[in-house]
Amino acid sequence: MTPAQRIRVRLAIAGGWALVVVLFASQWYIYDAVHQEAERATYYLITSAYLWGVLTPAVLWMAWRRPIDSRTWSRAVPLHIGASVALSAVGVFVEATAGWMPYARTWLFPDALRHYFTQHTQISILTYWALLGGVHVYRMYDRARRRELHATQLEAQLAEAQLAALRTQLQPHFLFNTLQAATTLLYDDPEGAEEILLSLSELLRRSLHALETQETPLRDEIEFLEHYAAIQQRRFGDRLQFRFEIEEEAEVCAVPGLMLQPIVENAVTHGIGKRKEPDAITVRARAENGLLLIEVSNLTGVLDDAPERLLTRGTGLANTVGRLRALYGFEHSFAIRNLAPRGVAVSISIPLRCMTEAPARLPAEIAR
Repeated sequence: MTPAQRIRVRLAIAGGWALVVVLFASQWYIYDAVHQEAERATYYLITSAYLWGVLTPAVLWMAWRRPIDSRTWSRAVPLHIGASVALSAVGVFVEATAGWMPYARTWLFPDALRHYFTQHTQISILTYWALLGGVHVYRMYDRARRRELHATQLEAQLAEAQLAALRTQLQPHFLFNTLQAATTLLYDDPEGAEEILLSLSELLRRSLHALETQETPLRDEIEFLEHYAAIQQRRFGDRLQFRFEIEEEAEVCAVPGLMLQPIVENAVTHGIGKRKEPDAITVRARAENGLLLIEVSNLTGVLDDAPERLLTRGTGLANTVGRLRALYGFEHSFAIRNLAPRGVAVSISIPLRCMTEAPARLPAEIAR
């Protein structure tokens, strides 16, 4: 419970106690006024405050230590009945004593006791059960709040674990495909293969950092893609071009680390990887209406299946969609479509959030 919540709880308890005191003092004052025996109102307030200042903690202690629920009601109800009678008897006795003392010369104490016990016992017992009910309402609220908090924490931990699993799955997938690109040049272009391996080492360094973070600024993701593009351009030569059209405002926006690489990889694999004509892959990003809008497109690809089925095949796109869902829920969108006359575009929108601070890291036990 936060400090602010503790203060609210204490204020609620104090307010409830003050209400009980005022109600008790009011009914006592009205009764005496009707019989033309009323003292000053402050007398009733002070006496009631003292009386319930002593008795209320006892009622609250009993209510908290002996709750009435489906398992304990058979023992708790008789216990509270006895406690309500006993505490009410003590309270009425104190009240009777306080009421009798100003009239001790003309009013016998047994008569005062009889008077107060017959007139005030019922309200005292009702007050006990009202306090008991208030404590039980608070207990139910507190339990519901704790359950909701616990469920939220479990949901967050599950999402973290899912994200970590998806990233762990993505890294060997990316490594395998990039090494495969290097091996295609190993004999025909040894220098090109060496450059690819050097670029690959930089990519691995960056990917290890991305594995430990939830999100990264878009500019870091673009720098990662530039290294990846250098590898693919070395592999395909002048047949493949990469274009990055990133608005300045979008560069500092948060995106999931390694989100764009599998999308760009798909554009390479299903575009120039399957066709002989040249291709150009374009990555665009802009901020608009509280959203970060990203599009990755090529000029030669063609969808060979329905978009909803494509998203369930393979590792790259399926993992990307899973991470977006885990991070943003219903606040994101992911769409893949054919372009005219040819080409394929993937469009993503996520909530706009600037990263002025360092990227948030995963908990140590998940990062390991």
